[in-house]
Amino acid sequence: MPDVRDSFSRVAANYSKSTFHTSSVRLQEVLDLARPKRGDLALDVATGTGNTAFALAPYVRRVIGLDVTREMLDEARRVAAERDVVNTDWVIGDASHLPFQDDTFDLYVVRAAPHHFPDIDRFLAEAYRVLKPDRDAAFVDCAPPLPARDVLHEVEMRRDPSHVLSLTVDEWVARLEAAGFEVEMAEVRELDWNYEEWMNNMAVAAELAAELAQVIDASSGEARTQLHPEWREGKLWHAYWHALIRARKPGG
Repeated sequence: MPDVRDSFSRVAANYSKSTFHTSSVRLQEVLDLARPKRGDLALDVATGTGNTAFALAPYVRRVIGLDVTREMLDEARRVAAERDVVNTDWVIGDASHLPFQDDTFDLYVVRAAPHHFPDIDRFLAEAYRVLKPDRDAAFVDCAPPLPARDVLHEVEMRRDPSHVLSLTVDEWVARLEAAGFEVEMAEVRELDWNYEEWMNNMAVAAELAAELAQVIDASSGEARTQLHPEWREGKLWHAYWHALIRARKPGG
């Protein structure tokens, strides 16, 4: 599988400006899920350019943003300095091998990243390990329903070869419970998705972007009903889904 760092190192700056990743509405979703508290030490896994960490920072004691891609963290540091955000730290690390002791964090957050992780169970075991008992974790990730997932999976793999798999909400709940979490809330949210911007975030070549647009536009049956692709002023829009999940590590 291609290294996630290879995919994202060259497009790091795009993610500090991406509509989805920086949207105040989307970031408020994370805050509503995570319910940060003033004294919390929070961990934002796969922080990218720090968008979620910056949203959490005003509401917690300190937030650590972890990512495997140095260029992403360099961009996060630049933005932190620009905004004068002083209660953030940036750590190179892998979601499946966290460089922290057991029961370290009051809050664990991961957003729009687990579909890149090759071992979901290992990643969830690590999330469970570093979270303190009786505290919450918030998980946000793309979660298309079947059969639309089959169509989007082809597009995702060709758009970004570091993509592994987007879980459905039911699959998320099963994996989280197997890891020991108590799932407090799990729902799916559908967005009207700007295909062109999605391609531009990963700097997809125009020829490939046009080819992948046709994969979505040629979908049929229930998948097409779910995706409901639509061309507006020559640009493709379609449905895209995310799981919004809050889970608690039970007390000892």
